[in-house]
Order: sequence, then structure tokens, then C-alpha cells
Amino acid sequence: MAVHKMSDGPITMVVAGVKQTEGNFGPQFCFTAADGTDVYVSEMAGAKGLARMNLTPETVVGQTITIEQVKKDGKTYTNFSKGGTPGAPATRTTSTAAPAMAFDDLVALYAKCVEAAIQQLGKRCEQAEIPVDGAAIQAAAATLFIRGSK
Repeated sequence: MAVHKMSDGPITMVVAGVKQTEGNFGPQFCFTAADGTDVYVSEMAGAKGLARMNLTPETVVGQTITIEQVKKDGKTYTNFSKGGTPGAPATRTTSTAAPAMAFDDLVALYAKCVEAAIQQLGKRCEQAEIPVDGAAIQAAAATLFIRGSK
């Protein structure tokens, strides 16, 4: 998995998961993008950023967010915001957007992605006796959709 360092610039991602970890500088949140890229931020900055967006580590999954560092008065702050460029890869936000697909093609592709997520994720989780909910299906479908709509 790739790790995006905040010092490399802002990142826009569809969040596939969030976990608490212990890093070199104390407790952290690891935000994992739909493409597998990890972004580590301090637990305090992550909790505050999510709270400002009325989200939690559980409810941010499937959401498109932008995380960036800003410097002000000699201090570095981590800012979170909803949205960004939907479907943008988990890299700097200066990436160019792909040409838009026709709406009917997007709907058909999304339907296929949801069906595939249910079949693949549902089947594998059932075999492993792991409960699956709508958020997990939505995140898997979003991952497939983003990859397929490029």
C-alpha cells in the first residue's frame, strides 16, 4: 500500500476505511482511500476534522473528503473538508479529470458495480463469517465505480 505524506500536499479521496493506530508521534487515525492509499493524521486532528463535518470514523466511509495541511502563524494545521473532485485518484488534488460519461452509461456502470460488490464482497464475507452491511457494499461499489469510470 502507498502512503501519502501530508507534507507532499493535499489529497482528495473516497474513504474506504479508518482505523486508530499508534505512530511515532502518538495516537493516529489511518484513513485508507478506495485505491488503497493510506493517510496518517494525529488522532486529535482527525477527530476534530471529522466532527467539523458532522462525521465519525464509521460514517466517513464511502465519503469523498479532502485532507490538507496549512501553515499559519508558524504552526501547522490539518484541515478536512467534504467533497473535492469525486473520482479523483488518491493523489494531489491538481490531477486532471477524465472526460465525463453519459448519464445513462454512468447509471448502468454503477448498477453493475453494486451487483459485483454484492456478489464478490457478500460471498467472501459470508464464507469468512464476517457480517456485511450497506455501507460496506456502498464502499466496494464506489471503489469499482471510480476505477471503471476513468
